[in-house]
Amino acid sequence: MDLLNTHYDTTPDSPPYMMVSSGSELTTSQFQAFVSKLLSTLDITGLGAIYQHQLACYFPLSAFALTAVQPALVFGAAHGQQTAAECIRLPLYRASITMSEQYANYYFTRSVTRGERKLLEQLHAIFTQQLSQAIAFNQLKLMATKDTLTGLGNRNGFNEACARLLSRAIRYDELFALLIIDLDNFKKVNDTLGHKEGDKVLECVAQEIRTTLRGEDAAFRFGGDEFCCLLDCVDQRCIDQVAARLQRHISGNPYLLGLNISCSIGGAVYGKGDDTNSLFDRADKALYQVKTSGKNAFKAA
Repeated sequence: MDLLNTHYDTTPDSPPYMMVSSGSELTTSQFQAFVSKLLSTLDITGLGAIYQHQLACYFPLSAFALTAVQPALVFGAAHGQQTAAECIRLPLYRASITMSEQYANYYFTRSVTRGERKLLEQLHAIFTQQLSQAIAFNQLKLMATKDTLTGLGNRNGFNEACARLLSRAIRYDELFALLIIDLDNFKKVNDTLGHKEGDKVLECVAQEIRTTLRGEDAAFRFGGDEFCCLLDCVDQRCIDQVAARLQRHISGNPYLLGLNISCSIGGAVYGKGDDTNSLFDRADKALYQVKTSGKNAFKAA
């Protein structure tokens, strides 16, 4: 899915617009329900959708945009931004001080009253507190699933991604494939040129993997000089093509070529009854066969 082009149209499920209890104030029970629902998630997309849904109860809201956080985060009617009678911009209080002057945009089907504006500002202040918590949580989660050297996913990220794909494969019969990449002659670089040069090799390989894979695929540094790729592939022919491209790009990189770095790859397509361990073991056994029979080749289990 292309997140940058995703629009979250929550209008069909939104409750009809209704007047608030007293002028432009919420009752205690309405306020408690509002806060409780915001506190129910730290997922940024889910939080934005819940917030827009709640606001639609009390305001003539056509759309709500958090594009300062992520370009795709627009909630509400598909054309709410273009047809809005009024747009109100309120500042976002972000976890990072360097991003403190960014804004959320609210689009309304009519001009709001002074009382409604005051209520909106109050609810916005509550929302931004939870948004800051959600952003901080997601930043920590990202740090926990990213390899700091290469920027690829790490082993934790691989385990999470593989678990999601396994669940999808079991539920919807959507197959996927795993590639394990091991660098040839990497130890010699570390031993003769030092670990700093070895780190440069890993960064270079990661970049080649990143640019070679398709948007629906994912790459991870599993540890040392071993990388894993989860592919949207359903058969042998598909993983053969991806593996061939990876080998060609890595072996053909001038910097890596100068250091005599190539790669050996083992692969496996998900089969019924597989779990993370069995899928990994099959690909790893294929990789071992490559390494013991001359390196710089690909084999699928």
